[in-house]
Formats: sequence, C-alpha cells, structure tokens
Amino acid sequence: MPTLTINATINLTDEEAAAVADALGCPLTQLQAKFAPYAPAAMREYLDMFGGQAMTSVSDARDRRLLAILLALADFPSDETIARLFSLTGSAARALLRTTLSRHRNRLKGVVVAAAKKFLAACNQAQPGGDWEARYPSSVLVEILNVQLAAATQPRAPIRRKPGTFDTYVVANGAKNELAALYP
Repeated sequence: MPTLTINATINLTDEEAAAVADALGCPLTQLQAKFAPYAPAAMREYLDMFGGQAMTSVSDARDRRLLAILLALADFPSDETIARLFSLTGSAARALLRTTLSRHRNRLKGVVVAAAKKFLAACNQAQPGGDWEARYPSSVLVEILNVQLAAATQPRAPIRRKPGTFDTYVVANGAKNELAALYP
C-alpha cells in the first residue's frame, strides 16, 4: 500500500488565524499543534474525491469530514467542539455525530470502543457500592452506551445526567459493571 508524505505551508491572515484558533479552542501560540491532527482528515477528503467517491450534498460532505476527523484524532471530540468546527448549533452537531456514527459504525468501531473506555476510566465512586460519576463531554457517546445497556441480557439502569450539570453523568453500579465487561 503506498504511503504519501506531504509537507505543506499555509499562510493565514491574522483574522483567519484568530478564527481557526477560536474554533479549535486554543491560543494562537498553539494553533499549529492543535491544527496538525486535522490535516490528514483534509487530505483524505481530497484523496476520496480524486479517487471517484463523489459527495452529492452538503450533509454528505459534513458526514465524510466528520468521519475523517474522528479517525484522525486521538480523542473523541466533545459535542461543542464539533459544533465549533462545523459552525453548527449544539443540537445540529449532535445530530451530525449520530448520523456519522450510525452510517460508519464499522469503520468507527475502534473510535467508539476507545471513547467508551475513556468514559469508564473517568468514572469515580464516592462511596463503596454507590453510584459512579463521570465527567464526559459527549452526550452522544452516553446515548450509545445507554443503547448497549438496554440491550444487555440483564437490562441495567441508564446512565443519566447529574442534576445541575452539563457534562457529569451518574452511572449505576450494575451499569458500570456491564460496561466494564463490554469494554475491558
């Protein structure tokens, strides 16, 4: 299989650099390091297009771009990061993520497994035998985990958002054990 190594320099205006840094949630001094993981995703889009995989709509283009980003990044992006990158509302970003994860579930299986393991690693238990809590920035991943809990041979309580928080979830002990068995 051929491997392409491409080095490119892109000149940005101050306004462009500021807008991209804002979208990536970083200061200008970290722009190059924060942007670098996205470069292979952009290259993949051109390779797919040149290879004959036509995109017929804007939603198809967004779907493919998010697929490439999910495959390129080391960490599962937050719902808000997707909203900023694609200039979407939070609900539209979550809908795009749901669609992309559904359409490309086989290609993204490893990404979802890694994200589920990070969710489980974020779980902390205040008292032995009690519920677990986890801060995690993707409500869509929590939805996926809840679908798996509902389909378990012994259905478990769903993961729920902790009242008064945006990104903290409560995981019942049985649900945590079920997910730990699914994602060792």
